[in-house]
Amino acid sequence: MSNFSPEVRRALPALIVARFAINVAMRMAYTFLPAFARGTGMSVGATSAVLSARELTALSAPLMGRFSDRWGAIRVMGVCGLVAGGGLLIATLGAPGFIVGFVIVGFGRTANQVSLNSWVGAVVAYERRGRATGLVELTWGGAALVGLPLVGLLIDGVAWWAPQAVLGALLLVVGLSILRRESGEERPVAVQTRKPRMTRSAVAALATNGALTAAAQFLFLTHGLWLEDSYDLDTTEVGLAVLAVGAVEVVATVGSSRLTDRVGKRRSIIGGTLLMTAMIVLLGMVDAPPLGIGLAVLVIAFLGFEYGIVSAIPLLSELDPGARAQMVGRAVMVTTLVRALITPLATLLYVRVGFSATMFTAAACGLAALVLAVFVMAEPGES
Repeated sequence: MSNFSPEVRRALPALIVARFAINVAMRMAYTFLPAFARGTGMSVGATSAVLSARELTALSAPLMGRFSDRWGAIRVMGVCGLVAGGGLLIATLGAPGFIVGFVIVGFGRTANQVSLNSWVGAVVAYERRGRATGLVELTWGGAALVGLPLVGLLIDGVAWWAPQAVLGALLLVVGLSILRRESGEERPVAVQTRKPRMTRSAVAALATNGALTAAAQFLFLTHGLWLEDSYDLDTTEVGLAVLAVGAVEVVATVGSSRLTDRVGKRRSIIGGTLLMTAMIVLLGMVDAPPLGIGLAVLVIAFLGFEYGIVSAIPLLSELDPGARAQMVGRAVMVTTLVRALITPLATLLYVRVGFSATMFTAAACGLAALVLAVFVMAEPGES
C-alpha cells in the first residue's frame, strides 16, 4: 500500500473489510445452497430462484454509478454497507426473511461493487491499477479461504441463520465506521453526467466479461452439490474442501496484481479464460474423479477465472473515463444479470442431466469469451 496516495491508504482498510463481508455473504449462498434450503424449508430450486432475484438487483447498477458520481463513492460504500448488513439480519428470519433479506443484500452488493471499482479507477493510474484491483479482489479468494470454512462451522455448530447474523452485524459496524471517517474529502456536488460511449471495443469488453462470468457461474452454483453428491461430504467438509479453492484464488489474485500491469489486461483475460475453460472441459469428461484430483481440477478452474476476472476490472474502468462509474455500472449490470439467468439454468441442468452436461455448457460460454477477447476486444490505448 506504500505505493498509493495517502487518500487511498487511509480509506482502503475499511473498504476492504466491507467488501470481504459482502463477498462471504455472496459466496456462502452458492457453496451451502443445500444447507440453506434445508434450514428455510425451501426446495433447492426455490432457493436458487431467490439467488436469481438477488442477482437481478444488478439492474440498478447504472443508477448506482450515477449516485456514486454525484454523492461520492466512499459515502455510497458506507451506505451500502448498512443496507447489506440490514439485509443479512433480515435473512435470519426464516424463509420469508431469507427471500427479502438476500434481495436487499443484492442491492448493497451492487452499490459496493460499482462505487469501489469506479473509486479505484479514479484515484489510481491505469498503469498501476492492476495492483490496486488485485488487493481489493483478494477479498474474493479470502472469502473462500477464511470465510466459507467458518460459515460451515457456524451452520453445523449453531444454525443455518448464524452466518447471516454475524456478517450482518459486522457490516453495520463497518458501514457506520466508513461514514464516520468520511470527513468531507468527497463533497457531494451536483454534476452533469453523460451516458457512456458504447464503442465496438466497449461492447466487446462487456460481452467478454459476461461470457466469462457465465462459464464460471455454472461451476460456482453446482460445485457444492457436486461435492456432496459425488463424495458424500457433509456441510463442514464442503466448507473445508473449498479452503483449497480460496487458497488458489488468493494466489491467482496476487499473481494478477503483479502480472496484469506488466503483461497487459487483455492478454491476462485471455490466459485466465483459456485455463478455466480447459479445466471445465476436464470436469465434464470425468465428473467423479478421485477426490484429490477433482479438487485439483476445480481449484485450477477457479484460478483461471480469478486471474481473468480480476484482470478485466481495471480494463473495464478505463473504457470511458469521462463516464467511469456509469460504465462500471453497466459492466456490473451485464455480469450480474448473466448470473441471474444462469443460476436457475445451472440447477436445472444439474438435476436433469447431471454435472458433465452442465460443465460442457459452461465450456461453451468460456469458448465464447475467448473468441471475443482474442478477435474483437481491444485494450484501452491500443490502436
